[in-house]
Amino acid sequence: MDKRKIKELIESKQIRWIQIHFTDIIGRLRVLHIPANRFINDDISSKGINFDGSSVGFRTVEKSDMIALPDLQTYKILPHEKDEAMIRANLYDTKYEEYRTCPRNILKKAIETAKKNGYDKVMISPEMEFSCFKKSTEEENDLNKNISYFAPPPLDDLKDFRKKLSDILMDSGYEIKYHHHEKGIYQHEIEIKELEALSAADFCSYFKFVAREIAKSFDINITFMPKPLTKEAGSGMHAHIVLYNKEKNMFLDENNPYLLSKNALYFIGGILDHSRGIAAFANSTLNSYKRLIPNFEAPIYIAWDQFNRSSLVRIAAKKNIDIEVRNADPAANPYLFFAALIHSGLDGINKKILIDPIKRNIYKMSDEEIKEFKIKKLPTNLMESLVELQKDKVLIEGIGKDAVELYTEKKINEWNQYMSEITDLDYQFYFNC
Repeated sequence: MDKRKIKELIESKQIRWIQIHFTDIIGRLRVLHIPANRFINDDISSKGINFDGSSVGFRTVEKSDMIALPDLQTYKILPHEKDEAMIRANLYDTKYEEYRTCPRNILKKAIETAKKNGYDKVMISPEMEFSCFKKSTEEENDLNKNISYFAPPPLDDLKDFRKKLSDILMDSGYEIKYHHHEKGIYQHEIEIKELEALSAADFCSYFKFVAREIAKSFDINITFMPKPLTKEAGSGMHAHIVLYNKEKNMFLDENNPYLLSKNALYFIGGILDHSRGIAAFANSTLNSYKRLIPNFEAPIYIAWDQFNRSSLVRIAAKKNIDIEVRNADPAANPYLFFAALIHSGLDGINKKILIDPIKRNIYKMSDEEIKEFKIKKLPTNLMESLVELQKDKVLIEGIGKDAVELYTEKKINEWNQYMSEITDLDYQFYFNC
């Protein structure tokens, strides 16, 4: 799409406002609203728009000026708005040089690295899980405590919400595979068909934006918090990833019992080899690690197998094979997480890292058996994953030293603030010690 086409769409669809979207280093969406006539007359599509980078955590106040430059291919009319469209921006400094810690720029760099290695497409399908709570009384929420996986309507009383959200996503150009009630009492999922990696990350950001907008009209509190309830399953963001070259699935080998090519096996090896560092992006909050515990279907062991849901990487039963990475949650910055997967997998291919599959239910294995099979665990908390990230040279080089340092600084501050708070459990455990 070019400037002329966007101008035609703005005029023909009577668009009055353009939302410019980008994410900060943590993954939070930032939005700027510009009159459509100014977007055209001031040539924002070519010049971009200046903003204060210090206010969104990118730069210090003495050198805070930055430029958000729209990516014209992301222009999208917002179906749930009367006269608004949105466009996603990449971030630049005042000399129009790509800003190194812009998450979208980081993922673009990872995709370019894949192309240099002979893969012209990286395709990703994210599975978005989330929890919804009615803004009514706690007792009304508790009435539905027996609702479970694939619950039918009317027991699944938020079917209409998911349908409305899915309709808007389809009107926005996304292909929905399905939506359904998940295992948790208040948990839901919408899954889409695979997209090119950059578009997949854009989708994750757009999904959360639209979901929150629609939830308001249904009088719902929606959360992408990984573990909102202690005794319920947490929300994940499983990512299916596959490399293509000239429309050929480079992970598929029909002569292999797993249907996996050598490069697919190496790619899995790379992800497993770097998984403890990847966790800093995949499981980016302190709350994330309250989801990564046994018996709630979230992976804690660094292993893989064909259909095994007790392992970190799973190969789902499908004809067009891909690799499912299962530890990420919807609080993750998708741009950084997907970039980390690409760099790690490519490192596995370059180094020919092979790791044998674990065919058993790891949750039922004894400690001795886990030790015998040399199965490692994912980090158990955010600080542990940040330490692993700071030791991972491949991820630091791939993501960028500046970005890793900025991200780590933000997350350590989050950790320190969280750990300094006194909670009810402090009094329960220690007041009379």
